Amino acid sequence: MKKLIGILLLAMTTLSSEAAKFTIDFNSTPIGETFPIAGNGGGSAAVVQNPYGQGHVVRMQCDAYNSVPQFAVTLPEGIALGDCSAVGVRIYIPSSGNEQYANYKQLLAYVDGTLVFKNTSADGSDEYPNQGNKDAWLMKNIDAASLSLSAEQKDLTSFDLGIGLNDNKMTYYIAEVTFSYELNLDDPVLPETGAYHSGKYRNLFAEAGYTDAQIEQRIDDLWATYFTGDKDTERLYYESGTDMAYILDVNNADVRTEGMSYGMMICLQLDRQKEFNALWKWAKTYMQYPANDERRGYFSWQCGTDGSKKGNTPASDGEEYFVMALMFASNRWGDGEGIYNYSHEANYILDMCLEKPAKDINPHSSYTQLFNPEEMQVVFVPYASAAKFTDPSYHLPAFYELWAKWADANNDFYAGLADKSREMFPLFANASTGLMPDYANFDGTPHKGDGDHADFLYDAWRCIMNMAIDYAWFKPEGTPYTELVNRMYRFFISKGITDYHSVYTLNGENKNGNTDHSPGLVACNASGALACDNKDAWKFIENFYDTAIPTGRYRYYDGCLYFLNWLNCAGRYRIYGPSGSSTGITDATDVCTGGSAEYFSIDGVRAHGEKLAPGIYIKRENGKTTKVLIK
Repeated sequence: MKKLIGILLLAMTTLSSEAAKFTIDFNSTPIGETFPIAGNGGGSAAVVQNPYGQGHVVRMQCDAYNSVPQFAVTLPEGIALGDCSAVGVRIYIPSSGNEQYANYKQLLAYVDGTLVFKNTSADGSDEYPNQGNKDAWLMKNIDAASLSLSAEQKDLTSFDLGIGLNDNKMTYYIAEVTFSYELNLDDPVLPETGAYHSGKYRNLFAEAGYTDAQIEQRIDDLWATYFTGDKDTERLYYESGTDMAYILDVNNADVRTEGMSYGMMICLQLDRQKEFNALWKWAKTYMQYPANDERRGYFSWQCGTDGSKKGNTPASDGEEYFVMALMFASNRWGDGEGIYNYSHEANYILDMCLEKPAKDINPHSSYTQLFNPEEMQVVFVPYASAAKFTDPSYHLPAFYELWAKWADANNDFYAGLADKSREMFPLFANASTGLMPDYANFDGTPHKGDGDHADFLYDAWRCIMNMAIDYAWFKPEGTPYTELVNRMYRFFISKGITDYHSVYTLNGENKNGNTDHSPGLVACNASGALACDNKDAWKFIENFYDTAIPTGRYRYYDGCLYFLNWLNCAGRYRIYGPSGSSTGITDATDVCTGGSAEYFSIDGVRAHGEKLAPGIYIKRENGKTTKVLIK
């Protein structure tokens, strides 16, 4: 077997003053290249084309216990093994060809042939824990404090690292080996203004030291998993007929407006118009109520895969995401005919959200407006008593701000919604933990009496994502997003950055016996780094990067949030403004006053003359207000 020297044949990320990791992968290593085996030396390790994703990986075939693949490592200049905060390995354990408990194995690590780590129980005996789900890429990190390194080993800058699982008959794959240097990261540099004005979207993964190739590869893998992957274990996007498709809630075997609208937003952001249109046609055809129904314009929140309506009411977040995705589509791709006249469809939904009850059909209807006009807040469900409280995770001030600029009518109302939501987030947040409840009263207190939703549960995961998007796009003055994110971060770090649970009481106590570290929450928390001003941000970005793409039975909610937040953290979740720009400012030339449009200078003074001077102006036309850049 050929031993690789240093990093000559191993691709790595470049370590800089702002890098979190030194990473070894195998994409530049030729297929068929072999590696030695540490420990007992039983088995074989060779580079193969990744059968469960993209690029090259190492295939390890075990035939003796205490035998793992070994890699030659040369750390960056000035870094020794003892400077590492963690050593990690990304592993895939396939079900096919392995026994039932192939994921219940002992993780081993060797340095220059000496065993420095193995899973053990509290009494020091060997332990074979569940390393994670089979048929999924797993990132396994070993904290530096758990490595039994001698003083001489801590000083090593070049060494052989053996790492892998302990078994005498199994096959698994390794995609990369990582060495973390948490203390080398600087504090984040927060932008002076939001992306709406600057057009600049932060790439948090790049700031943390990951390469463009690593970041884009994950986006490719997400698309391949959820839109074209295995229909039983990976896919969320399912074709229906020749020109429609739906996003499946796999666990519940139904289709929800939440997932459909999330899917449309993902397609919009990735410039996938065909898939966007297929999802929109399915939603329009089967989920939206017709003009002769008192719920007209609203969508059934839950349908069967055959299009039959299972839920009689809307879920407010679905309508909100439909509107925003359609507005972006209009700006990015232009309006088409019929249901593909995106701006018309978006404005129709908005109009129907504000007209209820539909008095010409049922003036005494229990269906209400999507937004309480007195409280200026989105309601949990626009129906009867469910409209008397809110869901903090449905508050989307960044969306409302854009509606205020682009909607055909009621622009001041949407601006008021944005202002109110920004006022509410500090009221929703627990004073100690920062955690927010699933449901809340309009005064911000937890709402009780409609199920067990007064604590931090699954809906509430999204609050930090919504705050982060608003901060990144608009950075509104007077809204303490950074303080709120930092408060939540301190709480989750206190519970262990890789171990915190998915649900808690608002004061931070464990709840319902839940011990999951759910990928959806990991993803949402990572987006919060957009508003974080200290090094804690990188801990959450690293945890997200190390979290495998969710697959299997529960992949729907976790997977949708994972995809959206990966785009957000990678700077790929963007505003699409007029003319398809990535800001809210139109790129215009030789614009004249007159007609139905009026142009004002940025300070509100009306601009005169047939040809405007270069600069930024406010354009008002047909109830719409936009910023215009005159060249």
